[in-house]
Amino acid sequence: MRSPHHIVSYGPDALLLNWEQRISPAISAGVHAWAAAIRQHPAVRECVPGYASLLVRFAGPLVSAYDLREFIFGLKPEETEAKSALTHELPVCYDGPGLEAAAAALGLTTSSLIRLHSGQEYLVYQIGFRPGFGFLGQTVPELEIARRPTPRTHVAAGSVGLAGRQTGVYPTDGPGGWQLIGRCPTPLLRAGDQPALLRAGDRVRFRPVSAATFTDLLNSPSPWPER
Repeated sequence: MRSPHHIVSYGPDALLLNWEQRISPAISAGVHAWAAAIRQHPAVRECVPGYASLLVRFAGPLVSAYDLREFIFGLKPEETEAKSALTHELPVCYDGPGLEAAAAALGLTTSSLIRLHSGQEYLVYQIGFRPGFGFLGQTVPELEIARRPTPRTHVAAGSVGLAGRQTGVYPTDGPGGWQLIGRCPTPLLRAGDQPALLRAGDRVRFRPVSAATFTDLLNSPSPWPER
């Protein structure tokens, strides 16, 4: 079990736990195991996992930062699968504006790029950049690619991108610098108690679909799984 290297104060009512600063499934498992254990403290209000860090927000009137830090140091969490984690299958129409350029830069055919991208399961390491955006990884080494030198000023919601050895789906319209290889018709945000489809710790698989199937799914999206 990977333990945090150090814990620092993060404002008046939060602590930040840091692990080795690299992308690793083992480190991510440690982050989530510590989050599950820390959430049991009655003064903890929220745990926000990152790639190799965990932000812990607490109620100052109920516990001091010092006492909560001591509580955390005394924990011995077990590495268990998060009960709320889900595996999602997201359809993708691989016709993005950057597909051919990305394949050429990687020395691949477009069909090989699609096969590699859709041929594995990804871990949702963290949610960030914008609401509902899941950073998924890691891709196979053959798909490692730099971001665009100049970001696009407009990326449509549902666009599927590659950057480094990460992949992800843009949940809303906006600027972005990832290499766009496809489109996903599944909405990643909605109103209500469960506003985002993805959570850190979930897993994602991509399923290639035709343009016609993409349109059908866009008009009649599948219901979200309940946690």
